[in-house]
Amino acid sequence: MSITSASRPASRGWLPVLAWTHVTLGLAGVVAVLASPLFGLVTGALVLTAALAVRSLRRAALTVDRIFEEELDR
Repeated sequence: MSITSASRPASRGWLPVLAWTHVTLGLAGVVAVLASPLFGLVTGALVLTAALAVRSLRRAALTVDRIFEEELDR
């Protein structure tokens, strides 16, 4: 038996497929673990931005109402 006959492509089997599946699932798990806190931070930043925008618009509306009342009273 020679070296070339011992390393036939048919003898590889499912081992590389199994190894790459394991690596792919591991990388997907790492991405999921890292993306979850990032998603939470992005969502929190969006909620904070929306809350600040609503607060600013409410203050602006009150200021406009006050100015209109002062102008209409004169």
